[in-house]
Amino acid sequence: MKENRLSLPVASADSIDTNMKGIMVSIVLLGTLLFSVEGFAENFVLTSARVPVVDSVPLHLKLAGMTAAEAPQVIEDRLVLSVAGPYRFVGAAFAHEGFAVIHPFDRNTQGVFVLAYPIPLKMNASLVYRLIIDGVWTFDPSNPHSTTDPSTGAALSIADIPYRSDLHLGLYKILEPDGHTAHFTFQGAPGEVVTVCGDFDDWDPFIHEMKETRPGLYELELPLTAGVHFYGFVYRGDVVPDPLNGVKASNRDGKVVSVLVVSASP
Repeated sequence: MKENRLSLPVASADSIDTNMKGIMVSIVLLGTLLFSVEGFAENFVLTSARVPVVDSVPLHLKLAGMTAAEAPQVIEDRLVLSVAGPYRFVGAAFAHEGFAVIHPFDRNTQGVFVLAYPIPLKMNASLVYRLIIDGVWTFDPSNPHSTTDPSTGAALSIADIPYRSDLHLGLYKILEPDGHTAHFTFQGAPGEVVTVCGDFDDWDPFIHEMKETRPGLYELELPLTAGVHFYGFVYRGDVVPDPLNGVKASNRDGKVVSVLVVSASP
């Protein structure tokens, strides 16, 4: 295998300036919240209040155009919550986060508090949450589905959500939480023999065969040493880059492979 050349994107001065402005706005808004909201326990994390980054026109129009609170609804990959009233602050905390993170609502121009919460990946259950309105924990008054925590008596709300797969570019995390085990995943035709090869096995196309965990889905966990690794999948006689990994490199012959940076050692 010849030496690979890796090209990395360079941020422009305009993008850096825009990012810095966004950071300063978030800091100012966070400071305002911290001075206006009292009674938070020390184990809670208050996320910075800012205008949510919405790259969907339908979602943006929905949030901006709400004139009254509505029942929870799913728009694309977000759960939309809303609260109306003469409040200073509205936030939401979720059971799958241990109720330890408070997600502030934004107030639109109609005076309605709105939150577009990203649906968690690979979650096969409903979202359980509660609201905090001006320092008081409560259920969502716009949600007809509520329950009570049997151990604490706290009022909780329930929202049904669709399953959100992580098998998409930009969502899938190849490295396991230990930082060095790669969980390779490849989607292809069922009944194939698919392997992983790279600099970690001298590009041998036979050593690391992937297991077909369900029709057309092949997976393999492989511990890797710290450093920059180049790899690809052997599929139908050809080495192809990882479709779930956006970082790629090419050698002098123009062969494209994927790049994985491992910072932790086994």
